Amino acid sequence: MKIDSFWVFYAFCLMLPASMVLPENTTGTVLFLFLVVTVYLLIIRQLKLRWTSYIGWSVLLYGVYVGSIFYSEHKDEGLIRLSIKFPLMLLPALIAVYTGALVNEQRGKVLKGLTRLLALVLPYLLAVAVYRSLRSGTIYYTYPGSGEVISTYFTYAGLSEWVIHPAYLALWTGTGLVISVFYNIRQPADRWQWVTSAALLVLMVLLQSRMNLLALLVVLLAMAVVLMIKLLSLRVALVLTASVILGTGIILYHLPSKWLGRFADLTSLEYNIEAETFHEGFNGFTIRLAEWKCAWQEIRKRPLLGSGVGDSRYHLEESYRRNNFRYGYREKFNAHNQFIETTLATGILGLTALIGFFANVVYRAALLRRWHVAAACGYVVLCFLSESYLERQWGVVFTGMMVPLMLETEIALPNEKSSLKDQYGKTT
Repeated sequence: MKIDSFWVFYAFCLMLPASMVLPENTTGTVLFLFLVVTVYLLIIRQLKLRWTSYIGWSVLLYGVYVGSIFYSEHKDEGLIRLSIKFPLMLLPALIAVYTGALVNEQRGKVLKGLTRLLALVLPYLLAVAVYRSLRSGTIYYTYPGSGEVISTYFTYAGLSEWVIHPAYLALWTGTGLVISVFYNIRQPADRWQWVTSAALLVLMVLLQSRMNLLALLVVLLAMAVVLMIKLLSLRVALVLTASVILGTGIILYHLPSKWLGRFADLTSLEYNIEAETFHEGFNGFTIRLAEWKCAWQEIRKRPLLGSGVGDSRYHLEESYRRNNFRYGYREKFNAHNQFIETTLATGILGLTALIGFFANVVYRAALLRRWHVAAACGYVVLCFLSESYLERQWGVVFTGMMVPLMLETEIALPNEKSSLKDQYGKTT
């Protein structure tokens, strides 16, 4: 029986992110079905095995994690961590097999379809927020356990915590927005793609994931500068950029704290590591400083190979206890930085493999002039500085699927100034 590999690939690429808002084992089931169907298509020779450099780097990274379990005391914990990280090796291989059998137009349909699927998350979450607020009789979201009001049902944790952590959804959403903006530049007449970009931007703002929003602003600003240089000139681009940054800074400085929301408490770098609760001693950045300080103490003990994938969490929590970081120890926080988290577990060897994975993707993107990949990877790497995304399946599936898929898809932009000027109606 002949199966259309394009529709198989398209369906599974949409099902994987969609499955993460369903019951816990759904993503694993989708991955298993994806693998079974792929093996069948390979057996009947409708697909062919394919090797690319990003597969090599993903195998190396996962292999370092596997190797570290042999010097971990908590091997059961290590096996759980390895099962979570397995898609990091599996998905790049599957992406390579399918994209090798598809033309770029088909790959583009999949990537564009993913951006539109992510955009549909906005009305879905807003509809649920309306229902939850009506049912509870208030718009304010109370955090389970502590009873603390930290947001409304329409923002931050109240909007998405019931299905996915806001920072993880912001990783998907921000990347989708970067890709969608490139499609807007390439095909400005596509109104639905502009609607997609608008929905993704609104969702990013409502999620209020501060580090993700800052990373997105940096990347979008860099993209705007490059586009202005092509359309106008370097001097004009720099003047306009400096004016925008200065103007934005002045406006933010004079805005009331209540208008800034979760960004208002990022102005101080002071913290009390012995504080019992978050609001008594930390803000969103300083709590990370406390976590990084404790993690660094453990990294210095085993810099080359790390604590091992099974022991890193326990060693970090022990450092929390030793430093009297009561809140971090009680809540069992991870390091909130993927590069530090990887170094803690697998040492410099693992850190090199993680950096190598992204460096290889960006290098290949530059060779192929696929600037959407460089921009999106810039956003992802900046996000990795404030969250340990590869410690949860949401982040692992994203990295294993989206990064290779972006690299395999060309969003051809006009290369000559004349083409850009004609496209956007600039006259000289």
